[in-house]
Amino acid sequence: MKALLDQSKEVIKDRLDLELLSRLYGVPIFKQKKERITLEDLEEIQDELLRRGIFSNIETSPNYYYLKILKPYPPRRKPRYWLHLILFLLTIVTTSMTGAMLRGHDPFASWADFSTGFSYSFALLAILFSHEMGHYLAARYYRIDVTLPYFIPLFLPAFHPGTLGAFIKMRSPMPHRKALFDVGVAGPLAGFVVSLIFLIIGFSRLPDTNGIYAYISQIHPLNDPHGINLVLGNTLLYDWLGAFFGASRLPMNEMYHFPFIFAAWFGLLVTAINLMPIGQLDGGHITYAMFGDRARFIALGAFALLIVLNVYLISNFNSYIWVLWSILILVFIRFRHPPTLNDSIILDKKRRILGWISYIIFVLCFSPMPFYVTNM
Repeated sequence: MKALLDQSKEVIKDRLDLELLSRLYGVPIFKQKKERITLEDLEEIQDELLRRGIFSNIETSPNYYYLKILKPYPPRRKPRYWLHLILFLLTIVTTSMTGAMLRGHDPFASWADFSTGFSYSFALLAILFSHEMGHYLAARYYRIDVTLPYFIPLFLPAFHPGTLGAFIKMRSPMPHRKALFDVGVAGPLAGFVVSLIFLIIGFSRLPDTNGIYAYISQIHPLNDPHGINLVLGNTLLYDWLGAFFGASRLPMNEMYHFPFIFAAWFGLLVTAINLMPIGQLDGGHITYAMFGDRARFIALGAFALLIVLNVYLISNFNSYIWVLWSILILVFIRFRHPPTLNDSIILDKKRRILGWISYIIFVLCFSPMPFYVTNM
């Protein structure tokens, strides 16, 4: 505790007084009368401590501000770069195999067949990598202990993106609501921008109607009565961009044969799911940073709408597409967001505008029924 106390005093100097009984708590606690220091000054002290790797928590009473220095977190474990690299390389393999299958090739037949999936793999992994690195770089900016992305490879000989996505692990607490917002919003915005780029490239390179069907006929027979007619769901953004580029001629039951377009569509779907304003999803982080404890009511409202959507899809289309996700929210994601170390920080106007923009992006990217099967 002495070393932690000495380091804290170097930053705090005489701006706060050491609470005499703080030794009983096992960590240094500083206090100051509210008329002698502003909350902004206290937040500056907290930020300076954070730059030295010291986490603290601000508490208040009717007359005092308290700054509680938290016990050091366990030393950062040596990064296992080899594991991140192996998982990433395996995900390149599984997404390339999937991309080859989507283009009508057997990835096990030859290297030439396998390599036809590279364009899909490149687009999809660029989107997922951008999303996770957005989180990672924002977290490192605030000196949060965070891992590099873990990619999850998965290959199925059926319709599947070729991966279960990627994630990062945070090993230290969120210092304040501003950091929570920046870390939460950076991932979806980065993934959204890269998805948008690939969607525009895919639409701009799309052949005319005859070219589309000539290409599809090389993959499978047109109007095959024995085939499975899998249709991907539209989103507002996909529809608007498709209309702008004249890409509405591409049927949604054949879109996944076009690597950049399908990868972008999937990236937009991932963005929308992550931006749901619930629990510890990215949208939940953003909502808590903007609204504090009221975020749980927004989360409950969003979940209620999801249940309504489930009932509508099941009763009208016999679609259970969102049932599993609803269960995951109830069991794992939950509705209440844990507090940051300093919830007193209020977001500035620019961040609030960016937060509302993220909600608009969610609406533009969300598909009520992402995929469904119909008769040929």
